[in-house]
Amino acid sequence: MVNDITVVQSIEKIFQSKRDRIRNADFPDQMRPKQDRKPLKGIARQLYLDKKVKLSNAEALVSSDKGLALKKPTPDESRRRKK
Repeated sequence: MVNDITVVQSIEKIFQSKRDRIRNADFPDQMRPKQDRKPLKGIARQLYLDKKVKLSNAEALVSSDKGLALKKPTPDESRRRKK
């Protein structure tokens, strides 16, 4: 019975983390209202949701060439594009 509870809690934790990331990407001003951040768009949002960059670094990395290098297509994506 204890194992069932921990499994349920760990699954809830994963979904809560995903919900928090989406909310932070769409409404960062709710998370830190004094910093006056704007919602993430495009590659910055995708990199943040994929957990490749932090929220504070997402816009800066995308404006540099380093952020674009993080978004290289994976082998699965490149196969889908050729078809």
